[in-house]
Amino acid sequence: MEVSRISSKGQVTIPKAIRNRLHLDDGDHVAFIVENGKVFITKASVVALQDNEESISEDKQ
Repeated sequence: MEVSRISSKGQVTIPKAIRNRLHLDDGDHVAFIVENGKVFITKASVVALQDNEESISEDKQ
């Protein structure tokens, strides 16, 4: 588990181990997904890809 502190401006530093695991680089966007009282963070491009796949699947039905 990684822990980070929220600054007075509401900013959080993503720990290096997490940035490496998600392949995050300077300037990348991240998405925060809330499900069942939990928050998940992922690279925003992953979310866009999943949204596109869901949209295509719905169109085929």
